[in-house]
Amino acid sequence: MKSAYRFSVAYFSLFGILLLLSGLWLFGLKIGLTPDTVAAYYLGSEEAFTQPKSTHGLLEIAVPHLGAMGLFIMVSVHFLIFVPKERRRFALPLSIVLFTAALLNIFAPFAIIAGFHSFVWIKIVALITLQLLGLYLLRIIFSEALRTLYHHRDI
Repeated sequence: MKSAYRFSVAYFSLFGILLLLSGLWLFGLKIGLTPDTVAAYYLGSEEAFTQPKSTHGLLEIAVPHLGAMGLFIMVSVHFLIFVPKERRRFALPLSIVLFTAALLNIFAPFAIIAGFHSFVWIKIVALITLQLLGLYLLRIIFSEALRTLYHHRDI
């Protein structure tokens, strides 16, 4: 890997890690990570004086997230090409799980407001799966970029 690529991949991975961590932190602060708080956020709460989310409001969030998350996952998985072959054997299953978790994370709120309350759990599991596997993927890419920067070798 050329030096410019090493720096670019390292910075992309570092910023991706910060993006995922801050997204999970903000979700936890704003909504919470329990089924009750997630349900109350989307369905409204008399105790908190909040209104239920509308389909239009969810679409305003879902549409940009579809493009951004899809592109982010695609680029991250493609950076596995810079990782030694034995460490990228899981690229296909990892990308399938990441894309599936992203789609479930984005579209679960529509099911929640439609009355499918079990999707509260799907939302939580999809969010945590997306965050943890995304962090795992970016850590692999970041550590490989740093390793090749340190050893100054092309792969």
